[in-house]
Amino acid sequence: MDKNSVIGTVLICLLMVGYYFFTRPTEEDLRRRAEYLDSVRNAKIELELKQKEDSLIALELQKDTTKKDSVINEVALAREYGRFYKSAQGEQQFATLENNLISVSLTSKGGKPSRVLLKDYKTYDGKPLNLLAGDSTHFGLLLSEIGRSTDEMYFVPSEVTIGADSVQKIAYRLSVDEFSYIEYEYSLKPNSYTVDMAISTKGMDKVIRESRYNVLWNTTMNVLEKSKNAESINTAIVWKYKDDDTETLNPRAKDDETEKLSGQVKWVGFKQHFFSAVLIAEDKFERGGDVKSHVLTNCDTTMKEFTANLFLEKSNRINLQFFFGPNHLPILKEQGIDLESLLDLGWFGFITKYAIVPIFNWLRGFIDSMGVVILLMTIILKLILFPLTCKSYLSTARMRVVKPYVEEINAKYPKPEDAMKKQQATMDLYRKVGINPMGGCLPLLIQFPILVAMFRFFPASIELRQESFLWAEDLSTYDSIFEWTTQIPIISSIYGNHISLFTLLMAASMIIVNKINTANTAQVNTPGMPNMNVMMWIMSIMMIFWFNDYSAGLSYYYLLANVITMLQTMLIRSLVNDEKILKKMEANKQKAPKQKKSRLQERLDQWTKEQQKKMRQ
Repeated sequence: MDKNSVIGTVLICLLMVGYYFFTRPTEEDLRRRAEYLDSVRNAKIELELKQKEDSLIALELQKDTTKKDSVINEVALAREYGRFYKSAQGEQQFATLENNLISVSLTSKGGKPSRVLLKDYKTYDGKPLNLLAGDSTHFGLLLSEIGRSTDEMYFVPSEVTIGADSVQKIAYRLSVDEFSYIEYEYSLKPNSYTVDMAISTKGMDKVIRESRYNVLWNTTMNVLEKSKNAESINTAIVWKYKDDDTETLNPRAKDDETEKLSGQVKWVGFKQHFFSAVLIAEDKFERGGDVKSHVLTNCDTTMKEFTANLFLEKSNRINLQFFFGPNHLPILKEQGIDLESLLDLGWFGFITKYAIVPIFNWLRGFIDSMGVVILLMTIILKLILFPLTCKSYLSTARMRVVKPYVEEINAKYPKPEDAMKKQQATMDLYRKVGINPMGGCLPLLIQFPILVAMFRFFPASIELRQESFLWAEDLSTYDSIFEWTTQIPIISSIYGNHISLFTLLMAASMIIVNKINTANTAQVNTPGMPNMNVMMWIMSIMMIFWFNDYSAGLSYYYLLANVITMLQTMLIRSLVNDEKILKKMEANKQKAPKQKKSRLQERLDQWTKEQQKKMRQ
């Protein structure tokens, strides 16, 4: 190529670039074009309305009532839905995305998931477990131009396609014309509980005028478990703020609740006892939405109605996810977005996650019977805690041996005004013989977090669901040996219409443990102090009412724990000699003058002297 050809080619390229640069439309041109197209659309709708109104006049003259009613309906829809009036009516078409875990039924009305079948689970009465409630599930974008949601519109579906890695896809499009539409695209991967959703828009600026999209999600929570009451108190709306903690509406609330979302939200979950439907943002939902819970009391098959009002940053494409699956800790952790917070494990949830669950899963790996797993887990935990049990018992034994000396002090200071002297003398006695009054309580306090963790673990454990053991058909709910249908005033409301045998056995074991502890404990009558034996009787009776509707697995665990405690106590008692303890305490008493008081004891003595001085004054 010669020099002139090169120069010519360069000049032509420069002219083309210059032409494109100087003739491209400005933002003002684009705005005017958008307004022009919008005015054309509005004019087209107005023309169609005018033509239909003219048709009405002609039909009125012809007395053709059938066609007249049809045209009246179209005119009303056009007035109400504006440019969307052609999508305001239609016939529902259903499509299904399916893998080995879930089957998601989508409907063209609203272009949304309407039912989700969890294949590995059944309801308590053996029916297919559908997580969403069909026609009572709503999802869509709010169209500010007409004040309605896309949930009311009929979308046009595409065919279900299967792409690479067996990913199934389907798209739903809501079109105004060839220039403007909203499209929802759904995809489902194999072996997954999550459905990916992409919201794409084109030419919707005049339809959705706000600076962000308003997403409305609403559904009714159906009863899936045997006990509606137990399921209801574990059914709530849970949400997680981005880079922050999760929060929840009170599941025990008897009245409706509404909560403003004060920050940017990562996900919102409609949680039931053992299953959840969660809407997840790829980035975040904007601040300013709210969640609502409406309690349903007039139906035995539904519990609550949940609504999430959320906002998304305006964009031509927004990626979301739905999680439809079980509240199973390993599955929730796999999602990597703190979905395990859906499980209410209480203050000591870290014990559940890092101690109880690993032991439970290890045993579950080679034992099929859930009752045997709970038995072995209880034995393991009681063996781990056995040193604390021994220490607590030895402290109790020392208190029992020293009881005669304490009663001598009580006899020496019988008057109420000598209470300070009596207390000081008792503390001096404990110090001399080497007794820590809190020695028996501290080991029990250390065990208390484990007790609370187990109380939270069993009701939340989906592994117990529909697992039978002995007479209990389902360890996740109450075991019933006798039921009645007659509503007994007061009794039915606080106890229920059934008798749980594991709960009765647990209460009986508590009474026996209390009697054994009473026999091993020094019972010193102290004025103004309640009788602990009576209190334990009252507590055992109250547990019958509290636990009658609870998980049979929880009552079974407490029963086993009480039985093992009895055996451990009898074993320790057979190995402990009260005479040896007394001799050791006498030896400590002889060495007492050489012992130096602790700072705490010195302060207590000083405080006692000051109180006595004030009383004398």
